Amino acid sequence: MKKLVLTAVLAGALILSAVGMAAAAPNIYGTSGLIEVPDDIIFPVGSVTPAFHHVSGDNDTDLNFFTFGVGVLPNLSVSGGIVDNDDSKAIINAKYRVSAETVDRPSITFGVVDATGELNADDDPGLYVLFGKNLTAAAEEVSGGISKPLRGYLGFGTGTLKGFFTGLDWTLTPRLTGIVEYVSEGLRGDAHFNGGVRIAVTNEVRVDLGLVDFEDFTAGVSYNALRF
Repeated sequence: MKKLVLTAVLAGALILSAVGMAAAAPNIYGTSGLIEVPDDIIFPVGSVTPAFHHVSGDNDTDLNFFTFGVGVLPNLSVSGGIVDNDDSKAIINAKYRVSAETVDRPSITFGVVDATGELNADDDPGLYVLFGKNLTAAAEEVSGGISKPLRGYLGFGTGTLKGFFTGLDWTLTPRLTGIVEYVSEGLRGDAHFNGGVRIAVTNEVRVDLGLVDFEDFTAGVSYNALRF
């Protein structure tokens, strides 16, 4: 059954990839990122990005994330929302990019996911530091051929992001991005890998499809309004 779901996800991604352009979008927590892992993208100043993500699970552990993000300053964005299962929990996030990527060094971003610790068993906030780098040239050196644009992320954190986490996003076409990531704590409270795709339906609308722990299906949609 899970293989059928994954096949349907990939087929849907290929169909939708014909009608838009891929771009950054919120992760399940509402901050810009992959699936659980944040990235080094800051929402444009004055923009508002509402989103909905659903994560399915066994034994009535389905989660719904209703979030929104706001670009406050060129290097600062904030986000937040409601996580709903048996009860509703409010989450607050913020992200500040200390330095942009250069040819010689990665970008450096500090942030927090779930500042009040609502999603963590120990009520700890998800403070993190994140490093981001374009890995396209390295991929081409390894493969000996031309690579699609590839970005890598490595971070260390507390709370929901306790330990280390890493992720890759690979721009397969101008409309379709592939995602794979690893978190040592994460949504399920243990180490796991996630994978999925991001599709641009229009310039403003993004659709995310994936598997958490390559087991639980997740789907999301976001809309980016460029100005208030």
